[in-house]
Amino acid sequence: MKKIAAGFIAGAILMVGAQALGASATLVGKAIQAEYTVKVYGKKLADPAIVIDGKSYAPVRAIGELAGFKVSVEGKTISLDEKSDGGASSSSDKNAILRPVPVITPDPSLTVTKSKIEVIDAKIDTAVNNILATSSLLKASPDSADLKLKLEQYKAEYAELLKQKDLELQK
Repeated sequence: MKKIAAGFIAGAILMVGAQALGASATLVGKAIQAEYTVKVYGKKLADPAIVIDGKSYAPVRAIGELAGFKVSVEGKTISLDEKSDGGASSSSDKNAILRPVPVITPDPSLTVTKSKIEVIDAKIDTAVNNILATSSLLKASPDSADLKLKLEQYKAEYAELLKQKDLELQK
C-alpha cells in the first residue's frame, strides 16, 4: 500500500512540474492583449506588432527587409545580415569618407506646419494605441461602463486630432 501511495505522489509531482515547465516555455495559445501599428523609416508595415503578457512582439522579417537587411531562417534561428550588392562593396567601403551633402534650408512657415503635423501625428498614434488597448480590455470586460466611456473619449479625441491635422494640411 505504501508503494502505491508513494508512486502516486511521485507521478503527481512529475506531472505538475512538467505542466508548469511547458506553460512557461511557450507563447503558443496565449491571448493577444493588443495590436500596434509598426512604422519603419515612416513606412507602415502590413503586419502589426502584438502584445502578449505585457511584452510586444514585432514581425521580424518585415522590419528587417524594410530596414535593408537580408533576413534568413535556419532551424529556429532568425538572422539579419547586411545585403550584398553582388560583391560591388567591400569592407573598406564601410570606412570611406562621405562627401558633404548640400543642405537646403526649408521655408520657415513650412517647417512650423510640418512640426505641428508631426506633433499631431504622434498624438494620433497615442490615441490609436489607447483605442486598441481599451478595446482589448473591453473584450475581457464587456459590461464595464468605465471602459466604454474611456473608449468613446479616445474615439472623440482621435476624430478631433484628424480634424486638426486636416486643417494644418490645408495651410
